[in-house]
Amino acid sequence: MNFKIMHQTNLQTKKRNLPIAKSLLLGLISLFMLSCEKDNDNIPSDTSQELAPIAITYDQKTASKKDFAIALAKAVEENSALRTFIKAEALKMFDKDYDVLYHMVKDQKLADGSTFREAILKHYVSESRLSQLEQNSPLLTIFVPELPNESFSAYSWNTATEIPSVAIRMDNTNDVPVFDSTGKELVIPGYAIPAFPVIVIKENERVILKDKNTLANKNGTKLMQSDTYVFDFLDTAFDGISKTNDKSSKKLANVLDTKIIDAYNIYKNADGWQRDYLYYNLTPQNTKDQFSFDFQEHITKFSMNGDAMSAYEKISDQSGDPVFRNTSKKNNRNPWTGGAFEFKISVLINSKNGVGSELNTFFSVTHDELFDIKYSSYKFFGIRFHVIGSISNKEVDLNLPIFNWDLNEYASSIKLSVEEVDLTVQTVITEQRSVQFATNFGIDGQKESTVGGVLKKIGLKFGASRETNQLQTVQKSFTEGNDELGSVIINFADDVITSQNSGSYSLREYSTGFYKIQVAPVRVQGL
Repeated sequence: MNFKIMHQTNLQTKKRNLPIAKSLLLGLISLFMLSCEKDNDNIPSDTSQELAPIAITYDQKTASKKDFAIALAKAVEENSALRTFIKAEALKMFDKDYDVLYHMVKDQKLADGSTFREAILKHYVSESRLSQLEQNSPLLTIFVPELPNESFSAYSWNTATEIPSVAIRMDNTNDVPVFDSTGKELVIPGYAIPAFPVIVIKENERVILKDKNTLANKNGTKLMQSDTYVFDFLDTAFDGISKTNDKSSKKLANVLDTKIIDAYNIYKNADGWQRDYLYYNLTPQNTKDQFSFDFQEHITKFSMNGDAMSAYEKISDQSGDPVFRNTSKKNNRNPWTGGAFEFKISVLINSKNGVGSELNTFFSVTHDELFDIKYSSYKFFGIRFHVIGSISNKEVDLNLPIFNWDLNEYASSIKLSVEEVDLTVQTVITEQRSVQFATNFGIDGQKESTVGGVLKKIGLKFGASRETNQLQTVQKSFTEGNDELGSVIINFADDVITSQNSGSYSLREYSTGFYKIQVAPVRVQGL
């Protein structure tokens, strides 16, 4: 067939099938559902919206990527060394996904002696067009997707026999254009997932451009510096090179610290705050003690909330153009073109000194970790695709530290917001919050004094003194194009453990219409 997408080891057999597939695919892909071969009975019945041809609109930037995709498709068919190189680079997971950043590898040598760029340039319209793309798309990335039911992945890719087509991840549509080595275009509807070898051209969501004069990130390293660009990771959570920070992958042991259980038992039938015991060792009998750094607030669990398909569509960047997908009138851009989901968690923390700060942390999670997905398989014109048959939410264990919650320094509540990351250009805004601060701190009644003794919290909760209220301004960053999933308020007074049943403890969850999240004190390692 024309698109090099079937798992055949005999390339001549594939070429004999090209004319048949070519005549069917060109102009008839919009009739997908009318000529399908079912693998099961879960076939959608409404095909009325499949009768109009699927048209892709290319702007100047995506037109340049189309040139690149066609040239790459020709190059990977011709050059087995290029296929081997792309697979090897993808498996390095430099950004903890199967991404190959073009500017990092374009000058590297292949096994045949040519450079990556030379192998592609050989099939390009002109070198000036390639140079223009390199200038306009510095974050250009080749991604090797992990397709359902072990259809294709960087690990399983047999570079000797499997010739992938090349797809483009679009910004203006959920549908995905795919090109073969002849330059022919197949448009895959947004609801369909290929079951054949394909690699994807996209913009990298985990890497950012920095000013050329800025040579280091906050860990003292940079990803790469070229003559034109300085690249760095969006966050150390995505650093797959130095491996200095693997916070998103270190899961917490599913065992509660005994002190958290003690805090629950102490205040189960008494008026008080569990965090008072965890951070200050306060009990109804001991109402004066100093702050302890033994515990630190952590994000420990995350899941999507409500209807799983709606959540999936929300974070998969649906374009808003309602076309037929399975049993819904919605559509989504499938994660297969972008890899794992990236989430940004922003925590607004107000300080007693009047300075509000935003703490940002990131984590990534695959769609199979976040959702339990069952796929249905179909053949359209002899080409196999997957569609989602059923989907449900799954809970993800995390270990993301936030801060040590000292009420003498910080407000009694924090605001936590979640975004699913698609772009990396941030906008900063200011936000005002009315927050409460505890005033019951001192040394033997000497408020706010640390001379000659240890500063202690005096009294449970807010103590005998009144808490103070302040209207504070804090800077908050957001990224246009990201999916904002809402905010929750976490209070120091909130119970960590909410209930016990047959020896099992339930921890407090915070939720919006889109997600559920668990925030709890965790004992600092080594203490």
